[in-house]
Amino acid sequence: MENLGNILDRLGTANELRNRIATNEPENDEKYELTCDVCGGKGWLTPNVPTGHPDFGSSITCQCRESDKIEDAAKKLLSYSNLGFLSRSRFENTQINGKTNLQENFQDAFNRSLQFSTTLEGWLLLSGPHGSGKTHLAASIANRCIENGVPSFFILMSDLMDHLRSTYSSTSDITYDNLFDLVKNAPVLILDGVSYKSSTPWAIEKLNQILNHRANGMLPTVITTAESIDSLDPFLASRIQDINLCQYIEISQSYDNKDDSWDLGNIPGHLSRMTFESFDPRGRVRTDQKSIDSIKTSLNSAKSYANNPDGWLTLYSTTSGVGKTHLAIAIANELQKNGHRVFFAFVPELMDYLRSTFSPNNPTNIDSLFSEIKNSNVLILDDLGEERNSGWTQERLYQIIVHRHNHRLPTIITTRTDFIKEAQNNSAVASRIQDPSIGQILNIHSVDYRLGNYRQNT
Repeated sequence: MENLGNILDRLGTANELRNRIATNEPENDEKYELTCDVCGGKGWLTPNVPTGHPDFGSSITCQCRESDKIEDAAKKLLSYSNLGFLSRSRFENTQINGKTNLQENFQDAFNRSLQFSTTLEGWLLLSGPHGSGKTHLAASIANRCIENGVPSFFILMSDLMDHLRSTYSSTSDITYDNLFDLVKNAPVLILDGVSYKSSTPWAIEKLNQILNHRANGMLPTVITTAESIDSLDPFLASRIQDINLCQYIEISQSYDNKDDSWDLGNIPGHLSRMTFESFDPRGRVRTDQKSIDSIKTSLNSAKSYANNPDGWLTLYSTTSGVGKTHLAIAIANELQKNGHRVFFAFVPELMDYLRSTFSPNNPTNIDSLFSEIKNSNVLILDDLGEERNSGWTQERLYQIIVHRHNHRLPTIITTRTDFIKEAQNNSAVASRIQDPSIGQILNIHSVDYRLGNYRQNT
């Protein structure tokens, strides 16, 4: 995992990043085999004007390269954001379910968060119980900022404190002062899961120093917390109550019933539209023939698996947005039509959910739930490898993977993790995933569908 200091150093201040994007500095030397009906892939063209015209004999950048600049800038901002799997949280795919009064409450939070993502004035605090949608809205703000070319940095409060503590180590490649200044001056800072319970005096002092600096400078800041204002540190509570600085939004209850297990394992509503019919293997305008061939091969393999779900199928690509999840859910839709029971799990959220069941007030039977996951008729593990890396998480995943491998239970995995390299590090999970006797790994070579313009159907 990349060092936090490097990410924040690239993020810089608002002015620094604005200049960097304006000059379109390249991130790397990666080249694409481009095709364009306008310029033929050259990237430039000569205006078709008569002799004597001011533009006669000149060259101009083709619109295909202009879209590349926009795409490259978006990729840069996303890489700086530290959003990880939350890069898929967007206002467009937000679902507002539940009772009428809960819908109205969350709708208000949604509207005000959306407005904040445009104005970026002062602070926004989202308060509510676990599962109320706070993190989703905060991540949606970050993603909307990125879409608008505004840099934002998202981090869990406990992770931030861990990073700051690590700078005291003699092996740290960034000093405490440098990291602290980078966080304090991030153009848009989003602190998720702010809590003063069980926090050390040192952590409280550091957090308050960061927030005091941002309050004095009126720097755009988003905070999420499950605690009531009364239980927060008096310093933060006073800033929240300053109407000239902070908007306070309280989400009264869980808007999507995440605390209930009835929807666990189901395909989210906004993803259920992903079918083989809606999958376009041609990709975007800039997709080259090699990428199209790779996607078509993966599509055909996915269709074959849907007809005969035997063993494991792993959809792998180092790039996001190439259609891995789309193909996995398309398989699930076909299997469900034929009477198969499919358990869908977005791995980072599943691990967070399983961890939450250890709460004394949680009625979920963890043993029963874990057995249901391990023995499900067909299991989809989406974004394996993007979960928070902890010993507890790796142990739970190991138990699931080993059980399903031993019993040859149909399993579909999507991932950006190179399990060939992981196997070289004696990873038991990686060894089973690439076992050719039980399944296959489809390596999808393509570029991100989500960035740039889509190819029009003909």
